[in-house]
Amino acid sequence: MKMIDSRVSALPRTITRKGTGLETPNYGSSCHIKLKIFPPDGTVLHNAQKKVVIGEGDSEVSETLDKCLECMHAQEICLIPFDNEDLCQELGIVYERDLKCEIELLSFSKAKEPWETIPEDKMSLAKHHKEKGTDCFKSGNWTSAARRYSQALKQLILIEDKLSERKEDQEQLRATCLLNLSACQGKLGQYDFVALNCTKVLSLWPTNVKALFRRGQAFVILNEFEKAREDLEKALTYDPSNRAVKDQLRILKQKEQKHDEKLSNALGVMFGRNM
Repeated sequence: MKMIDSRVSALPRTITRKGTGLETPNYGSSCHIKLKIFPPDGTVLHNAQKKVVIGEGDSEVSETLDKCLECMHAQEICLIPFDNEDLCQELGIVYERDLKCEIELLSFSKAKEPWETIPEDKMSLAKHHKEKGTDCFKSGNWTSAARRYSQALKQLILIEDKLSERKEDQEQLRATCLLNLSACQGKLGQYDFVALNCTKVLSLWPTNVKALFRRGQAFVILNEFEKAREDLEKALTYDPSNRAVKDQLRILKQKEQKHDEKLSNALGVMFGRNM
């Protein structure tokens, strides 16, 4: 029996064999799976078993696999489209169109739910995701880096005020993750989010030059010139020799001049037509 799984709306996933039991893997679960990759004629190009920990992969394929596994029951089999040339090359498969990937969840061990872990474990997990995020960022994998920093921040939110004796460390880690997340978002062109997360950093650390610079840079790109100047000039008062801030102020001045010229030309045309 085949059916489309409506639980993963963004992913065309077809169940070919229903699983057993009521539980499904959660974030952090260790899953034993079997993967088969084949073209429309059914020739198996890849057939292997592997262990997967949900949330510990840092690729587009890993994210897709995680989404599937979090909806699957033990012994369930499903099919998804497989369109990743880089992974084909890594597996020694000749890439072709319309490849399918069959995923069988052989067994899994659930991870502890957030309410079952102590604050110290959450803090350790936050640091783990932060370190992994940094590795991803250094390799140019900004989407996965952003996902890691977001997971670190989620763990810190779950701690709340239960580690009062380490509140300073917690806030420092939160500020670092927010700054690093904003760096990823800048690389991805998500400048509204850059400004938002830098604002969160500045609420914790008002004199943070990186946050002021990065938010000012985002405001320049978003044509929020007054806000950009305020942030960049403030950053320069804290770090007068910062070349990056000075360069951004020059870019801001150039953009303001171009904006004024366009406005002047537009007004000239408008009033010229009215005469």
